[in-house]
Amino acid sequence: MLGRRSVRSPRTLAAPVPAMPFAAAAVALLVLTGCGGEPVDAATPAPHGSAAFGRDRAALVLTAFDQADSAASVAGDVEALRAQEVSPSLDLSIAAVRRAAYNQRAQPSFQHINPVFAVPPGEPSCFLATATLRLTGSELAPTDVSHFVLGADGQWKISHNVQVTQPSLVVARSIDGRPATAGGAALDETSRRALAAEVFSRSIGSTTGNRSLVVSSPLLDGQFAGGWEVYGQQLAGVGGAVQRTMDRAEWSDCAVTVPTGTLTFLTIHATDTLRPAPGGPATVRLEPQSPDLIATGHLKAVSGKSIRVTRVETFVLLVPAQTVDTSVLGLNDTALTVTAG
Repeated sequence: MLGRRSVRSPRTLAAPVPAMPFAAAAVALLVLTGCGGEPVDAATPAPHGSAAFGRDRAALVLTAFDQADSAASVAGDVEALRAQEVSPSLDLSIAAVRRAAYNQRAQPSFQHINPVFAVPPGEPSCFLATATLRLTGSELAPTDVSHFVLGADGQWKISHNVQVTQPSLVVARSIDGRPATAGGAALDETSRRALAAEVFSRSIGSTTGNRSLVVSSPLLDGQFAGGWEVYGQQLAGVGGAVQRTMDRAEWSDCAVTVPTGTLTFLTIHATDTLRPAPGGPATVRLEPQSPDLIATGHLKAVSGKSIRVTRVETFVLLVPAQTVDTSVLGLNDTALTVTAG
């Protein structure tokens, strides 16, 4: 789960290009022991007839996750990560393992501290958590928002994890003690479609024409869209071009209403198509130093008449009651596959 990049960097093309800075992501190792001193297995729901699922049981799930996922991240153990995470969180964690291996370094351990929770009533199948992140060896202590889901096997796993910007800390922590809405019913379908279209368009520096839907964001409109613009310029410099299309949008199972709106996750699946520009070379090429090749485990350059890069982008949004002026509180992005055509 460590080493996630929360904004997009330029890719490396015909020659190595310095990557843009990324915000480091981390979560935590919080050891909880039972009466015998053994770690508590909190990922499994309590037996039938126990108290309803609430903050205390959510805290146990988070503790068990931290203990196992931190160890898996340090070891670079992808199969162990699969036992704790599902996509899109798992996709980002696998990419982080590959980046760590490429850079020949181990990822540090981590810890969630001072968590707060938003849990649906009854016996939920999802819940939200906000916590401060303590990363071993670092003085940085960012804040993240996480979304956990209950799998068909009865195990809790993290599905979304995004760091939020400093100005968004108060909003993120305002979920504390509020009931989450399960089943994705927090936003109507029309609002979902409009927001997904606008966020995607803004991520590549354009707009649908309804800019009032999403407020101006240094993270989305500056770093993320800015990185996309630089990427296109780099490709143009070596006779290439790129187009990004949105394949589908998904919303988290759980959301929570806070005084300023609804906090929820939006996941966008997209495809980058790289081709030679008119009058350019016959093929387009990604070098081994490309962040997308590193994230997808490619050790050699990839070239072809076209290259398709599938990717997943996760945004945590604050959506006001009237939908307009939605804020992007944080985001993650990683490549999933690279295929030459």
